[in-house]
Amino acid sequence: MSPHMLRPFSSRQLSLVEGGGRVVVFSVLGGRYAGPSVMVHVPTLVRRVLELPRSITTVVFVDEPVPDPSTVWTIDHMIAAFEELDADALVQYVSAMEAVKRANGDVLVEGIERSSLLAIRSPEVIDRQALDEAVSRITGELWVSPTALVAASGGKIALYGGSPALVRS
Repeated sequence: MSPHMLRPFSSRQLSLVEGGGRVVVFSVLGGRYAGPSVMVHVPTLVRRVLELPRSITTVVFVDEPVPDPSTVWTIDHMIAAFEELDADALVQYVSAMEAVKRANGDVLVEGIERSSLLAIRSPEVIDRQALDEAVSRITGELWVSPTALVAASGGKIALYGGSPALVRS
C-alpha cells in the first residue's frame, strides 16, 4: 500500500446519515508523520481534491485505514453540527498534554504554559470550498494538516467537544 494514500469513502459506503450524500471521507494511511493531528502528503492531497466531484460539499479526514462504527457515529454527529455552524472546519480536540517549549535555533528558551493549548484529533470535517481555497495556496510543503491549511488561509475553525452542545469557535 502506498505510504501517501488517501483512501476515499463515500457517504453510502460508510452509511452516513448526515450530509445528504455530499460528503467524502478520506482515511489517511501509513507513512505520514506521527502526531496529534492528521498530516497528509501534499501531492496526493492536491490530486484527490482536484478529482472530487463538484457535488461534494464536505470533506472529512480520519486517521485510520477504515473508519470503525464509533468513528462513523462521530462523523455523522460532527457533520450534523457542522451544517449548523458558520465555520470552515470542525475538529475534535483534547487538551495539550505534551511538554511544549520555545526554541531559538538549537537552544531551548522557555517552556510554554499549556492550559490554553489544544491538540487537534481526527475526524476533521472541512467545507469543500474552504479546502479548495486552502489547497490552491500551498507553497513548497510536502506534508500538511488540512485543517491547519484552512486556518492559514483565513478559515474559521470550530471545536467539537463530543456533542453539538459543546461546539464552540
